[in-house]
This record gives sequence, C-alpha cells and structure tokens, in this order.
Amino acid sequence: MPTYTPPLRDIRFVLHDLLDMEGTLAPTGAFPGLDRALIDQVLEQAGTLAAEQIQPQNLASDAEGCRLTPTGVVVPAGLKRAFQAFVAGGWSGLTAKPEHGGQGLPQTLAFVLNELTSGASIALSDYFGLFAMVYRMLQRHAAPALRERYSEGLATGRIGGTMCMTEPHCGTDVGLAKTRAEPAADGTWRLSGTKIFISGGDHDLTENIVHLVLARAAGDPPGSRGLSLFLTPKILPDGSRNSLGAVRLEHKLGYAASATCQMAFEGATGWMIGERCKGLVALFDMVNAARLMVGSQGMAGAEAAYQIAAAYSRQRLQGRAPGKPAQPELPADPILCHPDVRRLLLTSRAYIEAARALYLGLGLEVDLAEHHPDPARRQAAADWLGFLTSSVKATLADWGVWSANDSLQVLGGHGYIRDNGVEQILREVRLNPIQEGANGMLALDLIRRQIPRQDGAVWQRFLETLRAEEAAAPASLADLAAGLAAARERLERASAFIQERMAQDPAEAGAAGTDFQRIMGLTLFAWQWLRIARAATAGLAHGGDDGFLAGKLMTARFFFQRLLPLGEGHWLALRAGGETLMAPPPDYFWPDA
Repeated sequence: MPTYTPPLRDIRFVLHDLLDMEGTLAPTGAFPGLDRALIDQVLEQAGTLAAEQIQPQNLASDAEGCRLTPTGVVVPAGLKRAFQAFVAGGWSGLTAKPEHGGQGLPQTLAFVLNELTSGASIALSDYFGLFAMVYRMLQRHAAPALRERYSEGLATGRIGGTMCMTEPHCGTDVGLAKTRAEPAADGTWRLSGTKIFISGGDHDLTENIVHLVLARAAGDPPGSRGLSLFLTPKILPDGSRNSLGAVRLEHKLGYAASATCQMAFEGATGWMIGERCKGLVALFDMVNAARLMVGSQGMAGAEAAYQIAAAYSRQRLQGRAPGKPAQPELPADPILCHPDVRRLLLTSRAYIEAARALYLGLGLEVDLAEHHPDPARRQAAADWLGFLTSSVKATLADWGVWSANDSLQVLGGHGYIRDNGVEQILREVRLNPIQEGANGMLALDLIRRQIPRQDGAVWQRFLETLRAEEAAAPASLADLAAGLAAARERLERASAFIQERMAQDPAEAGAAGTDFQRIMGLTLFAWQWLRIARAATAGLAHGGDDGFLAGKLMTARFFFQRLLPLGEGHWLALRAGGETLMAPPPDYFWPDA
C-alpha cells in the first residue's frame, strides 16, 4: 500500500529560509501573533492530518467512486470520514475571518494546506479548495445579506460551494453560455440552463451547497461582457429544495472520488453577485485562485509519486551498477544505482522543489495584495499575480504529469498496476493541464495579454527581477547565474520574435504559444533554483549540514545542466513559425472515406 510523508522540512526551508514568511507579512499588521513557531505548528498538524486521516482513504475511495442516487450524489465512505476529520480540526476555516468561525491565518498557509491534502488525496482536496474559494468570493463581491447568510457555513464546513461556468457547447469561450437569468418580482432571479464538469456539483458531505453560476439576462449584450454572476443554493433559506440538481456524474480518467456533475437549473432561485454584466470580472478572482490550486495539485501529486518511486528504487534489485557491483553480497543491485533511474528521480525532484518555491512565493503575494497597508505595494502584488498566475498554472500542471509519468517508469510494471498508487496519481494529475483553462489557451493569454499589459511594465519588472537575481549570486554560483542569464535572454528573444511575427500574422501566436510557455516555465524554474542555491549557500556558511542544503546545490546543478537546455529546443521550434502547422487542409485530419 502506498504511503505519504508530508515534505515538511522542505516546506519550512521555503517559508523561512527562502521567503521569510514571518518578516514579509509582519508589515501588513493583519496577522498578529504569527511567528515561526505558529507557522511550524500549523505545518505539523496539517501534515499529521494529511498522512494519518486523508491518505489512508485515498486508494479505496478511488476504487469506490461516487454514486448518483435518486436523492443525490453519495461520496465514498472513506472520503467522507476524511472530510469529517478535516472539518473537526477546523481546517475549513483556516483563513476565514474569526467572526465566521475561522482562524484568520494567511493565505500562504492555505497554499501549504492545499499541497499537503493534495499529496494525500487530490480528489478530496478539490472539495476543500472549492469551498474556501467560494468563501473568499463572497467576502470580496457579495452583498452583505448574502455574506451574512452563507459565510459561517462555508467557513465551518457545513456548506459547500461550486463554480458553474462550462456548458455542453462551450468551455474556455464562456461568452457562448446560454444559461438564462430572468428577474423575479421579489428581487431574486430564476436561472435556467445546463452546466457541465462541475466539481462538487452535488455530494453528501455538507448540508447545503451554494453554486456560483454565470448566466445572461434577456437583452444583455452577447459574449462575455453580457454575463452576470448568481449565487444559487441547493437549499433555499426557507429550507425548501431549489429547482436544480445533478443529472449526471461524469465518468472520468481520474478523480473518481470527486463528484464532477452535469447540473440542470430549471428556474432555480438565485441572487446576483456584484454588478450586472460584470459576472466574469467577479468570477475571475475565483478562476485565478483555482488556477493556482490546480497547478499546485500537479506539484503535490508529483511529490507523492516521487516518494513511492524513490522508496521502490532503493528496494528493487535488478542488474548490476555500472563498473562494479554496489552491493556484491546481494544477487543484484538496487535500481537506484542505474543512471537512467537517477535521471528520472532527479528530474522529478528538480521540478517539485522549484515548483514549491514558486507556488508558495505567489501565496505570499496573495496576502500582500490583500493586506499590505501601502496601496502601491498591494497593487504591485496584484499585478505580479496577474502576470504570473497563468504561466505558473501551466508550468506546474505540465511538469506534474511528466514527473508522475517518470515515477511510474521507475516502478516499471509495478507502476502500471493500481496497488502501488502511482497509476492513480498519473490519472489524476493529467487533468491539470486541461482544468481552469487549457494550457495552450493560457500560453496565448501570456503572449497576447500579460506581456503587453500596462505597456509591458510588469513584463519588464519580471525581467529586472531576473537580472537582480543574477547579480546577487555569489562567485561560487557564477555558473548558475550565467545559466539564468542565458535563459532570460532566450525568453526575451522569443518574446520579441513572436511580437514581430504576430504583427504580420495573428496565427503566429497560437503556433508559438506552447513552445514559448515552456521557455517561460524553464526560466521560472531557473530563477527559483538560483534563489534556492543562494539560500542553501548562505545556510552552509552559517554552520553544519546533514546533507539537506548540500542536496539543494546538487539538484540545482542537475537542473541547470540537464533540464534548462531543453529551452533551446523550444526556441528552435518556435522560430520555425506556423507554416507547417497551418499548411495541411482541413480534410487532411480526417480518415480516408
């Protein structure tokens, strides 16, 4: 049976040594009493919850799956027990306001909680993350009466929540939505339409579920600019059942324990959130939070798969190490002795540790954007998040799939069967490059919207941040600084090339998008690895080390020498342009009649 060991030491290294979470958040004044001891206490307790209460239910819950019954969706029994432990521990209100029964802690710690629960069970973490995001949405955009009615239930785990955007005929292009909203005499609205792929659309975990639904009122403009957002509960305030429900459970590649529903709204009562025709603007707060959660699930799944693969590689005997036997007293050596197995494991580790630093760094920016007393600093954090969120989601999601696949490869045939756990992880992280914006669309968002935004001001700030990191490197890390400089220059060349080609043919952005995004992702990782290497070098200069910090430097050099060069291949492919992509006529893609 697979197990999961929460990577608390590495998380502490990122929060304390790399990001200085305590010092960074102190100027906000929003978290009195937050210190290193409290942070570590939360980490320890969250790790215990993940390892002892959630992960043991994961394999059985995947096998059992969810069931649609005449009275609603029934989740696996083990998942329900894990959810009850989560709620009983107060985790559903980790960042919620104390007046709603929450603990009022930073969002950065919610990011950590999401990693740990996702490492233990990606399907279960979906419920937790959604409920917390709906809570935050209400605080930012809902009228006081709606906040008063639903905030405490969401914070204490009595009420669940969903985000209802996708419809059968449209996915990313939500402007094509057909769900209708008609005003009622009492100031409420009646919603009618069908939504699909709704995570947590129905379940028996909570006493109520509030659905955030995009719909269009008669006479409002077409496209996304005419959509409004509505809060539509499963159970109405008077206790009666609303005119909505799950009509189908999606049968998915993974996430079997996560209730992904097709939802029918048949004149359901709802309340408008925010301004009319501004629904997508309000909902995008939640979309961006969901993108970060999805990206981190790729990293967390990769961590869990890596742990299984690393343990297996030390125990599995097969062949002899190159040169001479590593353990001649045994009939064969552990496969960890073989170079290609080490390549697979080191690649996963290089991804996971850089991804964790990147993701938690954005968690701090979320807290600064919400709580810093200086409006300019709040805006700078918001701009930084707006620029990086799509790229971080896409990068972490892609590499999460590749890393889990590499871990399965380490186990060979034993990885391909369900009992060892990697097969389930690979099925589940495969959703991440699709979910909350397909990665190809997010690449277009980076090229067309994020880089030119504010006349390129945030893009230039990003490049200056990389240059500053290169300049800050000590002499012992000069080779890594040079590697980051080369990656940055390649990224700048690629951006300039695309912008020039787009002026002649807009299709060039789509042709170049994925390659550019992967150059961006590798550059992001190079930036993080130089920061990690600097922190490790400083730590080594201040005392002894049991191998943890030295290991950081070894993994950093592996990344710069074996993984960062992949960016050159993407640069060559990008320069080829879109001609060979667009040359085949449409009937080329159909089989012969």
